[in-house]
Amino acid sequence: MARLNGDIFLRSIGVQLVLVVFKSTGARMGDLKLAANPILLQMSFFMVSGLDGFANAAEAMVGKAVGAKDREQFRQAVKVTTRWAAIFAILFSFCFFVGGKHIIAMMTSIAEVQTVANQYLDWVIAMPIISVWCFQLDGVFIGATWTRAMRNTMAVSTALYVGCVLLTVPVFGNHGLWFSFILFFAFRGITLAFHYHALEPRMGAS
Repeated sequence: MARLNGDIFLRSIGVQLVLVVFKSTGARMGDLKLAANPILLQMSFFMVSGLDGFANAAEAMVGKAVGAKDREQFRQAVKVTTRWAAIFAILFSFCFFVGGKHIIAMMTSIAEVQTVANQYLDWVIAMPIISVWCFQLDGVFIGATWTRAMRNTMAVSTALYVGCVLLTVPVFGNHGLWFSFILFFAFRGITLAFHYHALEPRMGAS
């Protein structure tokens, strides 16, 4: 239990480090971007809160399957929760595509900030479809109590993110910052998916 909690704690530290780097880097880009980025982040956090529900469901259902050593139940838990998470990720992206500018307008009445936020809205539109996989796999790995892989992939992804920020922001500015942010989630999903296939052999026979 101590190891499990420690791994989850280190994962949380990685997430906070990513956000600190994002906010501190964005703060050096001028007042308008300093005001626009938190609006876009808030839209992203709203999406994360919605998708986390499916990750929590995966955590509970996978934990039950692992406890029973039932491989088929494990597969079904992953399949059902991931399907619904993907559907809602697409819906979030669609809503941001259709209504993102209106959401920004509701969150700030300052025209200049709205204009800057709209310039980077495409990153928020892409975020749900790209990030849903790492959220979902987090739930699977926590439910299976296989948090070491989750901790290790977080460390690698965070290092990649920081390196990408250092390389892209001087050239592409705020677009480079958002690209690095998206890449962090994408790489987490890819690395977790790589480890996922080692989970099933720990279950009983199909």
